[in-house]
Amino acid sequence: MFFHILLGLFFVSCFSTIRGLDQKRYRVLDMDTKGNIYLYKTALLCKNEIIKRLTNGKYHLAEENLIGLSKASPVLNCKDLKQKVPTLVSGVYWIDPDGGSHGNAFQAYCDQQTDGGGWTLVWSYTFTAYSSFNSGANAVTPRPTWKVSSANTRVSTTVPLSETHYEAMNFALWRTIGKETLIKSNINNWIACKEGTGSIVQQKVGSITCKLVKQVSKKCAAVPTSVKIYGEGMSLNGGSHYYYFDSYTSRGWPTHDPCGKNQLNQLKGVANPHGNIFVR
Repeated sequence: MFFHILLGLFFVSCFSTIRGLDQKRYRVLDMDTKGNIYLYKTALLCKNEIIKRLTNGKYHLAEENLIGLSKASPVLNCKDLKQKVPTLVSGVYWIDPDGGSHGNAFQAYCDQQTDGGGWTLVWSYTFTAYSSFNSGANAVTPRPTWKVSSANTRVSTTVPLSETHYEAMNFALWRTIGKETLIKSNINNWIACKEGTGSIVQQKVGSITCKLVKQVSKKCAAVPTSVKIYGEGMSLNGGSHYYYFDSYTSRGWPTHDPCGKNQLNQLKGVANPHGNIFVR
């Protein structure tokens, strides 16, 4: 996550030649967690003036007032953040999906690189029995608060703050964030899907349009074409299961088949196997 510095004084001599800048506040420097300093292109003309003012201590720290970096300045979602501040990297930011008072704003993880960025992480999961993948004991855990009739893995309403923080945002919030979904896994291909007659965020059976974002498995490059609902969880299907989020540890198994054939084509022997759903 970047630490942002905003100089509080207007540099008449150098910034007056640049159009479209806020005459009172504008972005000048970024510094990453390794200490590398980045100068915004719009501030290049002011390099000497910036160095002089930093050396003399004539600046103000304004991290708490930057968009998405405090509860007082949240964005609607990660797509909104990408549009407002496209230079920000992936990380944890403050969002307020209902856009009202900021009292119910919360932190969420944003993927700002994959497929154009703007993705809000809503679910991170792992497996109960990855080493015996097609056994009845294997299931995804935790599970979101979507409707199921025979599931027994842990239910989560805690917002995940990383791809290996295994929690799930309240399912009712998913649809307030967006309609597109990005599904990532380190044992199956990454796909991005748009609603058709079916919907992942509304848990609705029907067609979806998906594209391959990253081919994790070398076996296949297929994509699912529909959403199906089962008692144990939601499934994205091609010819058969592609991603099946089975959350019952007594029967069935959580298919992650890049060929969409409900077979054991997922990557095997992967350390820390997991998956993620993002919404945009």
